[in-house]
Amino acid sequence: MANISAISFHARKGFAAAGVSAQLSHVQELAAAALGHKTLASYQAANEDAALAAAAHVVLDTDLLEVRAAKLGLSVPVRQLVDVVSAATKAACPAVRFYPSVEDFGDVLQAELEVEVETDDNVASEMAACNHDGVSEVAMPVDPTEFTEVAQIGQVYSAKSNGMVSMHVDPERPYSGHQILVKAVLSMERLGRRCFGEPVVEVNYAAVLGDDPVPISLAQSLANYTELDLATAEALTEVDPVLESSEDGHPYNYFYHCDGYLQPDAEAAVRERYPDLVVMVPAWVVDNASSQ
Repeated sequence: MANISAISFHARKGFAAAGVSAQLSHVQELAAAALGHKTLASYQAANEDAALAAAAHVVLDTDLLEVRAAKLGLSVPVRQLVDVVSAATKAACPAVRFYPSVEDFGDVLQAELEVEVETDDNVASEMAACNHDGVSEVAMPVDPTEFTEVAQIGQVYSAKSNGMVSMHVDPERPYSGHQILVKAVLSMERLGRRCFGEPVVEVNYAAVLGDDPVPISLAQSLANYTELDLATAEALTEVDPVLESSEDGHPYNYFYHCDGYLQPDAEAAVRERYPDLVVMVPAWVVDNASSQ
């Protein structure tokens, strides 16, 4: 059964196998920390066992786990601590997918989103209009912290993702566009502090960019993607973005670090959608914009 007692049982066995002596009460505290609570009492008061039993995805709080172990005086290497507790959670809850970090959770969410987009009927219809030679890339960004930090416990939270499906161009056919703009929504329930239900994806827009698209300014492109107002997007264009690329030089995302670079009104508008004042946009949003 998926609960903290089962996790503690398997964790204690794991520590014993590694030659580490740990009291049951300490192991229970570690399990609670891994699930986002500073104490076992906090975990129990929040009825997190019910959330764990219903969860499809759990993101372990390894930072809090490390802090709690130190306070309990357990001299266990961090890597070993994470490995034992991770193995215990998987053994106790085999139907749940566990992640050692929010970043790993985000990678899986993005992969699932991109699969749903690629197989969506509306997107497939737009693909058929491209005279293509297969799918080149599906890029649908999603910020996992919207679910782990912004969403309220017990709430079904919906995060927007604006992205693109790129097709291989077939030189034997008339060119009719090879990029499909896609807007989708990924919804998921936050059951507990680190417990989440199954994500649901809804594609609500898909359209091919033709071979002679109407030029669009960088400000307008940023406004369309981020849903910031045009004046704020104009201010954003004055910030030098940081490019994230693959090892072979393929551009992935641009990051606009706005803290201290915008006027107060523009900064306030950005902060409403991006609390950390870092605006991430896929490379195509910038690269497809007109230089005018």
